[in-house]
Amino acid sequence: MDLSNRTILITGATDGIGKVLALEFSKLGSNIILLGRDSSKLDKVYDQLDHSFESQKHLILQADLALLSNESAHEILRAITEEFHSLDGIIHNAAILGTMTTLEDYELSRWDEVLNINLRAPFLLTKTLKKILENAAMPRIIFTSSGVANIGRAFWGAYSVSKFGLKGLAEIFANELETTSSIKVFNFDPGATQTKMRASARPAEDPNSLKTPNELLDCYLWFFSEESSDSEDSYFEYADLSKKVTST
Repeated sequence: MDLSNRTILITGATDGIGKVLALEFSKLGSNIILLGRDSSKLDKVYDQLDHSFESQKHLILQADLALLSNESAHEILRAITEEFHSLDGIIHNAAILGTMTTLEDYELSRWDEVLNINLRAPFLLTKTLKKILENAAMPRIIFTSSGVANIGRAFWGAYSVSKFGLKGLAEIFANELETTSSIKVFNFDPGATQTKMRASARPAEDPNSLKTPNELLDCYLWFFSEESSDSEDSYFEYADLSKKVTST
């Protein structure tokens, strides 16, 4: 798949799924905008990105999404517009697990941090960057869902609440933009995957029993394909989408 001259912003791009997508999309010619809060990790991923395509360039944006404001979101917009004419996609991958405890025992400061990173930041970034997304020929916004966005589970606390909220946010954006914009909005549940967050949530689980982040690549590529333009659905789970991708 040729993704040359596509510019894609990936949040949480220094580890796990975000890092894999950044590296693999760059190999297909994309301009990658890495967004994360750890400058040393950002530099390491940047150095691994493919730079072999003509006119290909990448950008690092260091930002703590827990502290994102209207002002800092617009600073991100300005930084992108200084380097690129358009933005072809946002992959909202960044998230933190928070504390696995009862709601009664949940610390408010930790609750706020989880909600800020997992829900408030994607809202702010999406509404702020919509303007430059409109300049792209086939723009995409991909939110990252979870199984705990569909049914509340004990001890998942702020993380589950944030994913419930993100699912609603994605649905509202999708509905609002359906007839007024060329932007396609998707909400994707990658399912059980070998990530640090999964290991923290389920320490007794054998990681070798889980798929790797690389196995998600074809699903994410499908979101940026012509075929996805005709999709009437905005929510996908890995098990279903992987079958769809394999059959096409």
